[in-house]
Amino acid sequence: MIRGKAMPLYEYICPDCGLRFELLRPLRQASEAAPCPACHSDAGRVPSTFCALSQDESGLTSSIGGNSCASCGAPGCDTCGL
Repeated sequence: MIRGKAMPLYEYICPDCGLRFELLRPLRQASEAAPCPACHSDAGRVPSTFCALSQDESGLTSSIGGNSCASCGAPGCDTCGL
């Protein structure tokens, strides 16, 4: 059995150019600044939002967590029609 190391996806925002980007990093680097891919300034980690969809027996879709949907930009998963 091959064991891989967990690499969580973290979200960052650059204070200089405003770029918001994601980066896979080892857990031990979670609190470290990340270089901005656009201007190479140190970017700080920001809290990430998420959207999860579920479907009950009646076929209705509901959202779990987060208040916006990253896949379509709707204000909530119940309004995006996925």
